[in-house]
Amino acid sequence: MNIRIESNFEFTVDSIQYSSKGELCITLGSVSFPSDAHYQYTATLGSGQAEEKPAVSLLGYAKNYAASANIKSKTKDSYRLMCKHLDNYGDCLIDKVTTGYLQGFIPYLQSQGLKPGTVRLYFQKLACVLHDAYKNGLFDDRILLRVKRPRREQEKKCFLSEAELKRLARHRLSEGYGNIESMFLFSCMTGLRYSDVQGLRWKDVKRNGKHLQLEFHQQKTDTREQLPLCAEAEALLRSRKRSGEHVFEEETNQKVNMVLKQWCREAKIKKPVTFHSARHTFCVLLLTKDVPIYTVQQLMCHSDINTTKTYADILNRTKAKAVKRMPAIMCCHRQDDPLACTAIRYPQYGQA
Repeated sequence: MNIRIESNFEFTVDSIQYSSKGELCITLGSVSFPSDAHYQYTATLGSGQAEEKPAVSLLGYAKNYAASANIKSKTKDSYRLMCKHLDNYGDCLIDKVTTGYLQGFIPYLQSQGLKPGTVRLYFQKLACVLHDAYKNGLFDDRILLRVKRPRREQEKKCFLSEAELKRLARHRLSEGYGNIESMFLFSCMTGLRYSDVQGLRWKDVKRNGKHLQLEFHQQKTDTREQLPLCAEAEALLRSRKRSGEHVFEEETNQKVNMVLKQWCREAKIKKPVTFHSARHTFCVLLLTKDVPIYTVQQLMCHSDINTTKTYADILNRTKAKAVKRMPAIMCCHRQDDPLACTAIRYPQYGQA
């Protein structure tokens, strides 16, 4: 009798024996992926075809998936933390994963005091693991489709107004923080993320006619981007001394945000500003100058126009707040009768 075993994994055969049902059971060991998984293959006599019945640990599969070489180091940290929570929540065999098990993972994460965005991120990572298991024939993805995922809450974006940005630029900190000041102001004028500002090199600065532009590698999306520079961004670059390969000196994100907090406090700006606020500021300022939203999308390097539209919603709310600041020029504020305030000085408006 010929028995054919099909598998994407390398393995060794530990034992071959008959079961009480007359089936030939082949137990495999030394499975190379995932390392803590156990596979058992059975073949019915005379069938000539092996039937695969894997018993794979979800946690073990997730750890091996996170260790994949094609995942960025920063993303691996998210998978590592997700696996830590999954271990505390309770491991499960992949073929035993149910909708209830996955649905229960969401309130568990919420009970750990995590922010809504973090809960959504960790569940998304788990979904990626299960999708990979589906591609390997280990999981039914219809189970995942029935899960009610955590909603994406509207992020409160902190940005500086044009007046606040000018005030911040005029107020300089004590000597020693010039690099951080330049980084933040440059991001306000270009919309670059912290990682892209830190990774910016002099060879990424190209001349395009009479002006300069950036041709850089955007780390978040792993794509090459082109970005024209405004006059003030060009002036800031020209003021920098070339002391190495990179335009700006290396700074930790924690230190940068600490300095920004002090800078805003001294400039009398009462907003929770972080370095990413510079990117928000760039986008909102463009929209206030009536730059078309599709142009803003390109300048922000957004792959989805809906991401850019969230800034337009912020601008609309800002406009609404501005209208409410209009001074009261009438002599009364009766809300039940809009014409009552004018009827005192102009009786004809209050008459039928």
